[in-house]
Amino acid sequence: MKRTRGSLEAWGSLVLLALCSWTGSWATVPKPVRNLSVKDQTNSSITLGWTEPDGTASQHYLYRIQWEGTGTPGNKSTDNTSVLVDGLQPGSWYQFAVWVELNGTRSSQETCNVSTAPNRVMDLHKEAQTNSSITLGWTEPDGTASQHYLYRIQWEGTGTPGNKSTDNTSVLVDGLQPGSWYQFAVWVELNGTRSSQETCNVSTVPNVVTSLRIQNRTNSSLTLSWTAPVGPDHPSYTYWVSWVIEGTMVINTQDTRVSNTSDTRITLEQLEAGSLYTFTVQAERNGVSSDIRTLTEATAPNRVMDLHKEAQTNSSITLRWKSPTDPHSQAYTYWVQWAAGEHPQGDHDPRGHQANQTRETNHTYYEVQALEPGTLYNFSVWAERSNVASSAQGLLESTAPSPVTITSCISISGGHGVVLNWSCPRGGYEAFELQVGGQQDSQNRLSCEKRVSVWGLWPAQSYPAIITTIWDGMRAPSASVTCRTENSGAIVGAIVGVTLFLIPVGLLIFFLKKRHEKSQREPAPRGLVFSFSEDILAEDFADHVRKNEKDSNFGFEEEYQQLALETYSQSQTVALAPENSAKNRYRNVLPYDWSRVPLKAIQEEPGSDYINASFMPGLENPQEFIATQGPLPQTVGDFWRLVWEQQSRTLVMLTNCVESGQVKCEHYWPLDAKPCTHGHLQVTLEGEEVLEDWTVRDLTLQHMQEQKTLPVRQFHYMTWPDHGVPHSTDPMLAFRKVLRQWLDQTTEGGPPIVHCSAGVGRTGTLIALDILLRQLDRDQRVGPFSYVQKMRESRPLMVQTEAQYVFLHHCILRFLQQSSRVPTDNGVAYENPLYENV
Repeated sequence: MKRTRGSLEAWGSLVLLALCSWTGSWATVPKPVRNLSVKDQTNSSITLGWTEPDGTASQHYLYRIQWEGTGTPGNKSTDNTSVLVDGLQPGSWYQFAVWVELNGTRSSQETCNVSTAPNRVMDLHKEAQTNSSITLGWTEPDGTASQHYLYRIQWEGTGTPGNKSTDNTSVLVDGLQPGSWYQFAVWVELNGTRSSQETCNVSTVPNVVTSLRIQNRTNSSLTLSWTAPVGPDHPSYTYWVSWVIEGTMVINTQDTRVSNTSDTRITLEQLEAGSLYTFTVQAERNGVSSDIRTLTEATAPNRVMDLHKEAQTNSSITLRWKSPTDPHSQAYTYWVQWAAGEHPQGDHDPRGHQANQTRETNHTYYEVQALEPGTLYNFSVWAERSNVASSAQGLLESTAPSPVTITSCISISGGHGVVLNWSCPRGGYEAFELQVGGQQDSQNRLSCEKRVSVWGLWPAQSYPAIITTIWDGMRAPSASVTCRTENSGAIVGAIVGVTLFLIPVGLLIFFLKKRHEKSQREPAPRGLVFSFSEDILAEDFADHVRKNEKDSNFGFEEEYQQLALETYSQSQTVALAPENSAKNRYRNVLPYDWSRVPLKAIQEEPGSDYINASFMPGLENPQEFIATQGPLPQTVGDFWRLVWEQQSRTLVMLTNCVESGQVKCEHYWPLDAKPCTHGHLQVTLEGEEVLEDWTVRDLTLQHMQEQKTLPVRQFHYMTWPDHGVPHSTDPMLAFRKVLRQWLDQTTEGGPPIVHCSAGVGRTGTLIALDILLRQLDRDQRVGPFSYVQKMRESRPLMVQTEAQYVFLHHCILRFLQQSSRVPTDNGVAYENPLYENV
C-alpha cells in the first residue's frame, strides 16, 4: 500500500512539473474532502459520503475514489459528494482513499477502512420446542468461513421481549409461556457490521390436559371430560381424542372448545358393550400438540338374559341366567343381590328383613342359601368387568313354605269328627289345606295354633291327618299323624249320629248349591260350614257380639273363616300384564278386571290405563267408594291422574308412610308450600290441621294444560297399626263422623278415594264401617258378614284380618251405645278391647 501511495505521489509531482512548465506559474492545490464517512453498507457494496473541501464552492470539483481489499482493487470518480462502490465481497475489509482534483491539481487524500456486511444466516428453523422453551438452528452465512461470526437473536411474544447472542449455530430460548406464539429474528455481526435478519414464528407446546375422567357411560357410549391446560386463555384449544379397543386403533376425532374449561368433554358412541378402551387426549394450539394424557376405561356390559328360578327349597333359591351376547363376556364376573320383600299376609321372622346381601360368582348360576321360608325375595343380577357394572336384571321369587307340625288331634265327643291343632310355620303362609282320611278342608292363615274341627268321620276309626301349608302357589305338606275317633258305644248311636249329621249337611249342601248358581262362585270346601248372611236387628246386635266373643271369639273365628274360604273365579288379566307388574305393591292384592278403575290411556304407553284401584259398592251406588293401594314411587303420577279423572274431592289415608321401619306408602303430597308436579298435574298444599289421631289437609290439584283446578281434602288417620286395629273404637268413630259430615256436604265430584298400604285391610274396615252405620240408621238392622262378603266380590281380601272383622263389630256396638240404642252394662267395656288369637 505504501508503494502504491508513493507511485501516486511521484506521478502527481511529474504532472505538476509539466503544468508549471507549460503555464509558467504554480496552480493552487485544492483542500481535501471533509467528514469522509460510511453512509451504507451491504454484503456486496459500500456507500461513502463526504463534505466538499473547505473554501470557495466550485462546480468543477472532481472526486477520485480508490479502494483495495479482498478481490481486485478499483477506482471511481464522481462530481457528487457520495459514491456507491459495489461488486465487493461480503464480510470483507476495504481501504478507501478519496481526494479532490481541480484544475489539474489534486488535494491530499482522505482514507477510511470499511467492511462490507456479512451474508445473512441460512435455513433458520425450529429444532425443538417444549411448553417453556424453543431451540432454533441455522446454517452460517455463505462466504469464507470465519471464526469470528457473532449471532444475535431477538424475540417477542407473550411476556417480556428478550435477546441473546452466541457464536454457535443454534440457541435455546427458555422461560417462555406454554402454548404461545413467539417471533424470532437472527442476524450475524462481523467486523462491527451486522447482516440483514432472518425471522420465524414458532409456538411453544401447550401444557397437557388435566383431570381426564369418565363423566358418563352406557353399554354403547362413554363420555370423557377433562380440564383445559394451564396457560393463556386464548386462542382456543383443539382437542384430539383417539382410542384403542382391546389393542386396535379404530378412529380419530376432534372437539374444539371455545367456552370455559369445565365444559370440555366428548361423547363417543357406537362402542362395543363390556369392552376396554384406552383413550388419549391431546391439546393443540397454533398447530402444536401437547403431550398425551391417557385413560383406560370400559363400557358397561349388557344386561344378563333369561334370569329365572331353577330350583327352590324353603331355605334356598337357585338362580340361572344367560351371559350377554357381548364380545368379551367370557371376562365377566356376575353379582347376585337379594333382600327380603314384603307380603301383606306373610308372617316373617324379623331376621328375614335385613339389608341387601351381595355375592360374586364367575358362573351363570348361583344358589342363594340361608333364606327364610315362605318369604318373598327381590333378586338382582348384573354383569361386571373392570369394576364397571351392567344394569341389573330383577326377579321376584319366594322360598317354599315351611311345613307345620301337628301338635294334637282330639276326637270330638261322639266320634264323628276331630279337633286339630298345629303350629304356625316359620316364615310366610297364606292358608292351610287339611286332609283327614277322605275329608278335605281349607283354612285361612289365622287358623294355626287354634282349634279346627273336621267333621264327617266315623267313630272308632283311625285316620291319617296331613296339613299342607300354602304360600305363593307352593305347598308344603306336614308329616302325617294318625287321628283316632272315639267309640260311640253302640251301633245305634252311630247310626243316629250319622243320620243327625247328614241331615244338616244335606240341607247345607242344598243351600250352598243354590247360592253357587246365583253368584257363580266355586263350591265351598267340604267340612262343617254355616251361613251368617242374615242381617241383625239393632236391638239384637249386642247379644250377637257377646255370643261370638265366647270361647275366645270362637263365633267370630268361624264367621271369618267362612269369609276366608270364599273363592271368586274372576279375571285379573290387566293387573297381571307384564307392563303392570311393577305398579302393584303386593302380588296377591290385584283388582278384578270388571271392578278396576281404568285411567285414560296415554298414546304409545302400554299399561298407562292401569292403576291398582277398585270401585266399591255402597248402599245403593255400586261405585260409592274407590279402594286403592298406597302409591309407589313410580305410581304417584298415576294416583293424581286417578284423582283428576274421577274428580274426587276427598282422600282418606289410613296408613303412615313408614311403619316399623318399612315403607308402606310413598309421600305423595307436598311437604310445604312448594308445589309438586307430576306430568301435567301440579299439587299445592294450602293448609293442614293436625289433631291427636288424625290430620286434615287441604290441597289444590291443577291441570297445567287445561288451566283448571280441583280442591281436594285429605283425611289422614295416623294411629291405626298395619294388620292390627286401633286401641279404642271412639277415635275411629269420631274420625268417621268428621269424614261423613264432610262427604254429606260435598255433593259435587267423584267417589272418595280410600287407601292404606295394600288397600284392603284398613281400607275395607273403614268403608264397611261407614256403609254399615248408614244401613243401621236407615234400616235399624245391620249385616257385617253380608257386606264384607259383597266387598270381596269387588276387591280381594277386603277387611283383611279377623281382628279387623271383630273391631268392625265393636265399632258398630259402640255406635249403638253412644246413640243409647243398647245398654252399656253387663260389664262389657269396648274402650280398649284386647284382640288375641287363642
